[in-house]
Amino acid sequence: MKAEIDPQILSQISCPHCWHKSRPFEIKWVSAHPALRDDAKVPDGQRRFLPTRFLVSGQAVDSMGERCSEIACPRCHLVIPRDLVELPVAFFSILGSPSSGKSYFLASSIWKLRTTLAQRFAVSFEDSDPVANHKLHEYEETLFLNPKRGGLVALPKTELDGDLYEQVEMEQGRIMLLPRPFVFRMRLLPAHPKVNSASRVARAMCLYDNAGEHFLPGAQSANAPGTRHLAISKALLFVFDPTQHPKVRELCNGKTLDPQVRDDLVSFRQDHILSEATRRIRAELGLRQDQRDKRPLIVVMTKYDAWSSLVGDKPLSDDWVLQETSSGVCQLNVRLLKLLSDKFRTLLMKIVPEIVATAEAFSEDVTYIPVSALGCSPEEIPGLPPVGNPPRSALGIRPEAINPSWSEMPLLYAIHRTVPGLIASTPVRKTK
Repeated sequence: MKAEIDPQILSQISCPHCWHKSRPFEIKWVSAHPALRDDAKVPDGQRRFLPTRFLVSGQAVDSMGERCSEIACPRCHLVIPRDLVELPVAFFSILGSPSSGKSYFLASSIWKLRTTLAQRFAVSFEDSDPVANHKLHEYEETLFLNPKRGGLVALPKTELDGDLYEQVEMEQGRIMLLPRPFVFRMRLLPAHPKVNSASRVARAMCLYDNAGEHFLPGAQSANAPGTRHLAISKALLFVFDPTQHPKVRELCNGKTLDPQVRDDLVSFRQDHILSEATRRIRAELGLRQDQRDKRPLIVVMTKYDAWSSLVGDKPLSDDWVLQETSSGVCQLNVRLLKLLSDKFRTLLMKIVPEIVATAEAFSEDVTYIPVSALGCSPEEIPGLPPVGNPPRSALGIRPEAINPSWSEMPLLYAIHRTVPGLIASTPVRKTK
C-alpha cells in the first residue's frame, strides 16, 4: 500500500458502509482493467482482489497488469475513500422524523461550513469523494446555485432505498442494504494558530443521513442495518421540528403566515423516534437502562423562522458565538452557546417536555441549538397534487429568498467537541 498510509490508523478504521474493521493486509483493491468486471458482491462492479504485485509508488497491479488506485472493504467490497484510511475519522449521525427538514438542514449546514470553516477558522473543508457526495451536491445546487432564483424548488424526499444506500450480496442469496455516507476532509490552513500540528489535527468526517422512516420502531432488520452508525458516531444530531408538534402550532397561530404551522398538518411523535434510536444504541453498545451515553447529543431545533415568535422573533446572530481574535481567526464561544442552549431547553420543557426527558435520559451531554436552514418560509407549489397522509399541499422555496441562520452551528459544535485543536474556543469559566 502507499507509504503515507499509517497502518496504526488503518487498523482502527471501520468500513463506512458495513463497519467491518480491517487490517492493512486484509484490504482489497479494485481492479482497473475493464475486462475484470465480475465482482461477487457488487453487481457490475470491478473485481476486488488481494494484490501480490505493487509499483514503486505503492499502487497495486491487477491480474491484467493495470495500475489500480481504489481500495475496498474485504467484507462488503464497497469502495473506501482514501481519506478514511489516511486520516483519523470523525463519524457523525443525523437522525429525525419524516418531514423534519433533515435534508434541508444537511444541505444548508454543509454549504455554510464550506465558507465558515475557511474564512473564520482557517480550516479547509473539502469533499473526500465527489462521487459519494453527489446527492448532497444536487441539494446544494438546487438551493444555493439555482439559476432560476425566483422559482419555487423543493428537495426530494429521502427514500428508504434510494441514492444514500448500496445493495450488496453479502453472501449467496442474501442482499443487504448498506448506507452510503457523505465524506469530507478537514485540514488546517496556514493562518490557523496550530498549523504546526496540522498532521495530528487533520480529520476525515463521515456524515450519515437516513430517511426518517428508518427510525420508526421495527424499521431496522439484519439485511437493512441502516442505522448501526449511531453506535460508532462521535456525536449525534437529532433534528427536532417544533412545527410538527400540535402545541407549538397552537401557540404560533396568528403570529406567522408560515404554512408549516397550520393545524391540519401531520404530526409525528418525535420523542418516539428519538427513543427508538436510543434503544438501538443501547442494544448495540450493551448499555444498561440506567447508564447514560457520554457522547454529545445535539438537539437541532430546526425551522426557527417558523416558530421564532415563541422567543420574541429574535434573529440568530453569528456574532453571539463566533468571536474574532487579534490574529483574525475566530473562536467558538462555547460558554454563551451553552447559556443559549439552557434558555431553549427551558422553552422545550414548558411546551414539549417529552423531548427533553427522552434526550437527557439517554445522554449526559445534551445541547439545544436553534437553526433556520432556509431563513424564510416555504410556499405552496401551484399545480402539484397533494402529498403525504393526510394529503397536504406540496411546499417549495424560492432560492432568492434563502438566508440561513445558524445552520452550521450544530456541526461546528460537534467538530469542536470531538476533534481537539481544530476549532478554537473561548475559555469556559469554571463554577465554584
